[in-house]
This record gives sequence, structure tokens and C-alpha cells, in this order.
Amino acid sequence: MTSRLAVASVALGGALLGACGGGGTLLHPAHTLRNGEVSFTAGTSGRFGLGGLRRAERKLDDSIAIQGGATTPDERAGFAQGAIARFAVGPGVAPFAAARVGLGSQNEAGLAWTGRGVRVDGRHAFEWKTYAFSVGLAATGLVTRPGKLPDQRVDDPDSPLVPRGGLRSAELTSLGGYGLELPLLFGYRSDADVVQLWAGLRGGFERDSFQFRLVEWSDAAYGASGHATRFWGGGLVGFSVGLAPVEVRVEVNAAYENARGKLRLNGDGGELSGDAAGLSLTPAMGISAKF
Repeated sequence: MTSRLAVASVALGGALLGACGGGGTLLHPAHTLRNGEVSFTAGTSGRFGLGGLRRAERKLDDSIAIQGGATTPDERAGFAQGAIARFAVGPGVAPFAAARVGLGSQNEAGLAWTGRGVRVDGRHAFEWKTYAFSVGLAATGLVTRPGKLPDQRVDDPDSPLVPRGGLRSAELTSLGGYGLELPLLFGYRSDADVVQLWAGLRGGFERDSFQFRLVEWSDAAYGASGHATRFWGGGLVGFSVGLAPVEVRVEVNAAYENARGKLRLNGDGGELSGDAAGLSLTPAMGISAKF
């Protein structure tokens, strides 16, 4: 089993080179693995903002088209709202990779890369012949560096740089943080696990710190920083079809997201506050193998 987990670590390490977008999908059924059994899953996931989240992102994108950039209080508030939505919720598509191991007595542990960071979880299931109900607890660690900061910095307290033009765009360059999550799953499986169905509820919070490339009118780029706290809750449905040891898995998560945070824009301590709330949709698909 040790060698299998070593292989999983190598696979997940390679996934670190993936994109920074994407949602934290589960892509596993409610039933747990047998003691010592290991599964590997690889695929893709995405997260898409709807409603208020999408409108917030549009405000950020609209700043590019505004003559002189975002300068009025309303325009700057919309700029901050859109940046918080984009950085904290993380819309986009990314690779997904995970390894899980059965611990016996209907217990299971897992390690996954979700496109924005690492997710570690443990769970216990109450299982019958065809049905199961599982309760879990997961911790997430966010770490990604999708871009490089400009040499000029405005979030350094000793920096004399202060943007004077309107705000045009904000591009994430690094993200770090942590979070906790509680997933509840109810599932069904057919004979020989040919078909498995699962549905459940998930909720949690996330605390993010980020750096980003701030562009002001006209095209002057600076390095800036910020932070955000995100609370979310929702549900999911998924299924798998296959013959041992290989399965194809599909899952869709829907959640209500609420993110609040601040952007630090200049060396004299100036900040912009922003908050965004709305629905997100996170579909995912992967291929899983058990050993």
C-alpha cells in the first residue's frame, strides 16, 4: 500500500503544474473502499459563476473599456467587487487528480488536487448492501502561482508608488490560504459496482490571501495584494459507470457563495473593500481505477 501511495503523491505533484481555476469537486461515491484498497482518479473540473457572481466579474471586465479606467467611487467599488469574486471564488477550468485509501471499519481517507490547492479529508460511512450514508471532514490548503508580479510594488508600506490613474484590470499572480468543509453523502450501488449514484450536501469556509497585477490607466502595471473570506453551501449529484477496476465518474456541484475582502492598492495604506454573492456551478468528470 505504501508504494501505491507513493505513486499517488507523484501523480498529484505533477498536477501542481495545472491551472489555478476550477472547483473543489468530490468525484467519489458514498460507499467507502475496503481496508487497504486504493483508488486513483484523474479528470477535469470547472467552476462557473452565475447571477451576482457573474455580474460582479463583468464590473471588473468593464473597467478596461471605461475611458480613463475606474475612477468614480461606484466604478472603483465595482472593480473591487469583481476582483474579490474572481480571486476568491476562482471561476475557470482545471485538471483534477485524487487518491483515496480504505482504512477499514467503513472509514476512508483522501488526498486531492483541485486546481487551486490540496484537499485532505477523512470520512466514515454507514453502509448496507446497496445503500450508504457518509459523513466527512475536509481541510484545504490553497497555493498557486499563475503569473509573475511586476517589479514595481504599491502594497509595500515603504513604497512611494501611488497609482494616480483609473483602475483598469487585476490579474491574479499568487494565492494562498486555508479552509474547512463538511460533506454529507447518500448513495446507491448496483451489484458488482457497475452503477453507483450519489447525492449530498456540502458547506464550508475559506480564507484567502493573494497578490495580483494591478493595471491603471494607461497601462502602468504594479504589484498589489489583498485578502478575502468566502462562505459557501450547496448540494451535489453524481454517478459512475464501469467494470472493475475502471469507472467513469461524473458529478455536478451547485452552491451559494458569499465572498468579502479588501484590495490594498497603494503604499499609503489605501484600500478598497468588495463583496460578491451568488450561485456557482461546478461540473466535473474523471476516470477512476481501484487496486
